[in-house]
Amino acid sequence: MKKLNLLRALALTLTCAALAISRSRVGADDGPPVNAAAIRVTTGNTFALVPTSDPNVFGHPVDGVAQVSLMGNCHFHGEATIYLPTSAGQPIRILSSSPWTLTSSDGANSLKFDTEGTATFDPANPLFANLTYKVTFVGGTGRFAQARGSGTMEVTAEFTSALGGLANWTMKGVVINPASDN
Repeated sequence: MKKLNLLRALALTLTCAALAISRSRVGADDGPPVNAAAIRVTTGNTFALVPTSDPNVFGHPVDGVAQVSLMGNCHFHGEATIYLPTSAGQPIRILSSSPWTLTSSDGANSLKFDTEGTATFDPANPLFANLTYKVTFVGGTGRFAQARGSGTMEVTAEFTSALGGLANWTMKGVVINPASDN
């Protein structure tokens, strides 16, 4: 008899759970917007460290070329500020000082994004650094004028001089573009 009551209780519980799940409303805004698109970027670029009056702060211009899934071949330009650690345990921080820009090869469209990242030097060779960035899309021109979204960047950099070098990076993210179908 106890076994039958347990089975009935289990069946009733499962039935109630199924009803509760089937009655929950899923709205159209519960998924990604129709005008959202995945973006993938691969670049090669040069970078510099520009000394400032503060020995722990450097300007950081970056220029190069990129292949962008939503735009094709592009020019890339970014301006950032690098903050070196002032005490043990702090990371090297890199913050965009103005939006970084990917501009299509024909100049018709650009996509702008802010960055916030950290860097660590390769313990096997301190001429190499690995950087990770959070990216926030903040508009652009042409079909990306209203673009928003977010992503991540992974960078490998090599110093070819004390204040400059070469890098490549990849970006993955989502661009939401209310003015376009991407």
